[in-house]
Amino acid sequence: MESQQTFNIQQNFRQFAGINDLNYITFTNNQFNQMYNNQKANINSTKASNDRSTADADSFSYQKNNYNYEKLKNPENRIILKKSDEFVNELFKAFGEKNSLCNFSLLEKNIDINMNIEKDVIKKITLKEYFECFNEASFLCLNIPYLDKKGNVSYNIFNPTLSSMNLILKKNKIKEENINKKYLKNNFSLNFISDDLIKIQFDETNQPYNRDIIETKINILHKILGQKKITLDNIIKDNSYFSILWTPADTYKIKSSFLSFYTFDFKLIGTVILRIDDYNWFTIFCNDMNNYKDFKKEYLNKVNVVESFLKKCNNINDGDNLERNLISYDYKKFRNNY
Repeated sequence: MESQQTFNIQQNFRQFAGINDLNYITFTNNQFNQMYNNQKANINSTKASNDRSTADADSFSYQKNNYNYEKLKNPENRIILKKSDEFVNELFKAFGEKNSLCNFSLLEKNIDINMNIEKDVIKKITLKEYFECFNEASFLCLNIPYLDKKGNVSYNIFNPTLSSMNLILKKNKIKEENINKKYLKNNFSLNFISDDLIKIQFDETNQPYNRDIIETKINILHKILGQKKITLDNIIKDNSYFSILWTPADTYKIKSSFLSFYTFDFKLIGTVILRIDDYNWFTIFCNDMNNYKDFKKEYLNKVNVVESFLKKCNNINDGDNLERNLISYDYKKFRNNY
């Protein structure tokens, strides 16, 4: 049973959560093609490939219909969809809140890794297995649905890289004589914070296009510790986290990237936007002008949640400022543009 659940982590990266759960669907190329073929649509097969060498493969519209809509002139930028097809209806069923959704909520729910795995199983999962879903996404990318102002749906490929890590480990299974400090030059640092605990930190400072895949970073971590196997049970989860930078493959179409913070028990703390674009990410699509969710307000609240979480992990009071030396390279970029 335990090995089967661990196997599912490696195999189901496209959903992160189970595909049977309609509250969470990640749309891959194959799922897009199948859905669109079911509608007897004519898809340009050359654009449907996942070839990173062609810009056209990164984003294009699957929907040729222009929906009748009414853009309400108010600060919320609400768009009322007067007509929607089967695909858009599926988006609302899977991701809609208060009969509404926005592009940021589509993205964040697709990068959530909450699998609701039993605690007894989680503690036996290895660090390598935990990052397997991100490793797979590094190779195959993640396709995220996007709605334009007329309700047309396209997809966008996002590449994940490890941005930062704050890892507090129990020392009992790590032998100090096996620690290999020569690998610390790869933006890692190591400190013995007590007789029982080791802190390993990572902060990626290379530009997104010049970063190693996540698997490479995790392999370096194991080389530093002289350990081939670290279980999640060996991690002090209250003070540990990691962040993933989701970068669009088509940077001409999308200027924003997204920095997501996760715990080591399959929880997404929150996502912040680098180069925020209110119109593209927080425009509200809904079927009822009187019933919708304020996604921008929720996002601003989540920004505060992320900041408070980082303070807690670094033993800083919530009312105090987060010291600059404790802020990662990517998070500094977010704060400078916030």
